[in-house]
Amino acid sequence: MMNRKPRGETSIGDCPSSKTTGVHLVETPALCKADLTNFIRESGKEKSLHAVGPEFELFGFHRNTLSRLNPTDVEKVLNGFSASTRSRTEENGLTTEITTDFGRITLEPGGQIELSGWPRKTIKEIESDLNLYLSRLHEISEENGFIFLAAGFDPVRTLQEQNWIPKKRYKLMKPYLAEKGARAWDMMTRTCAIQANLDYENEIDLAKKFLLGNRLGPIIAAIFANSPFQEGKPSGYKSTRYAVWLETDCDRTGVSPAATGKFSVDQFVDYALSVPMFFVRRDGTYINLLGRQFDQFLDGELIEEVPKMQDFVDHLTTIFTDARIKPHVEVRSADSGGVEQVLALQALWKGLMYDEATLDESLRIAPNLDQNGFAALQLDVAKNGLAANNILNVLGFAKETVRLAVEGLRRVEPAEVGYLKILEQQVIDDETCPADILLRQSQKDGKVPTDSLRVA
Repeated sequence: MMNRKPRGETSIGDCPSSKTTGVHLVETPALCKADLTNFIRESGKEKSLHAVGPEFELFGFHRNTLSRLNPTDVEKVLNGFSASTRSRTEENGLTTEITTDFGRITLEPGGQIELSGWPRKTIKEIESDLNLYLSRLHEISEENGFIFLAAGFDPVRTLQEQNWIPKKRYKLMKPYLAEKGARAWDMMTRTCAIQANLDYENEIDLAKKFLLGNRLGPIIAAIFANSPFQEGKPSGYKSTRYAVWLETDCDRTGVSPAATGKFSVDQFVDYALSVPMFFVRRDGTYINLLGRQFDQFLDGELIEEVPKMQDFVDHLTTIFTDARIKPHVEVRSADSGGVEQVLALQALWKGLMYDEATLDESLRIAPNLDQNGFAALQLDVAKNGLAANNILNVLGFAKETVRLAVEGLRRVEPAEVGYLKILEQQVIDDETCPADILLRQSQKDGKVPTDSLRVA
């Protein structure tokens, strides 16, 4: 049986923040588990090519009413980037995605706007891309009476007030996830995150980065906790977004089961094959395979369609653990925040993962719990942020994590250490997370401080 391999270097699909939907693959008539493991192993890159790719989600509102933007509104936003648009994707006449000079802009289920920035060698380049994006987004907002807020959870609007984006993928996911978790629809429409995408060199390097991304996931969630409000008042959580994910779908969320023991690509693929499917795509049509296992599809038990490598790549995007492989490492436990927070997250993970000594030391100190232990830690973090102390001293772990990131970044890119100053100040000196600052401001002003969350 012939294995599938990447065709080679590409400008989009072969980079960390490509969302992997653009990976160029040579398809052959047969597919087996060995193809899948080879695909992940062969997606490694030599160190000189390693980059960082950010992902940045925002909530859009009407300025005067603070009602969420509807599908027509968000299409105006995407069309507003026409001067820098390279390509666009439509579904049923609605623009759902554009490719721009500074990244891909897509729509989440509730109309959240997501920028998946191009992978860059330096944080300064990422900063330049973000500034271009937000500058134009601000102009679009002014032209249309919109505003955009950066928070982990919609601070003002109820679930019933959300406007669903009519994408085929989301229409399939919506009823299925509703049966899997009490807050699945909240996850889809009322959460926003910032993420980082990092390359790996080989299976050993992948193992370290995947384990670290998952095991430090709750600590990073505490550092960046930025969603203490729900429907106009304190929610009782420092990260309402993180709490929502705990009630979404236990089959595909939380700290990855593949990260609670010794990691191997074969073990990870076994885990991925066991995760229930959503769909496969054929000629623009989504074929419903909800709840079925990928290994059944691989064996030809479900439909007559011949499995393709792109089906596996798509399937990896439906695994929502704190870190996932797609086939780079995506770390995804941080609430959305302002530009300083976005850049600090990229710098933090770059410092932790791209210096070998720091990567080894970070993995040595990272929490190593079983699934129940990590679930309890996540809930404690969601409620208490850096003050979480029921499972372990989260503040102590957070301080050490920031210190290690500074040391690592100083070795691999000393000019970028300044991007971590905000974390040194907040975590090490002030022992506070963004949610603590927002709650103090809310107590003083008697309202949700939406002005402090505004980025455009």
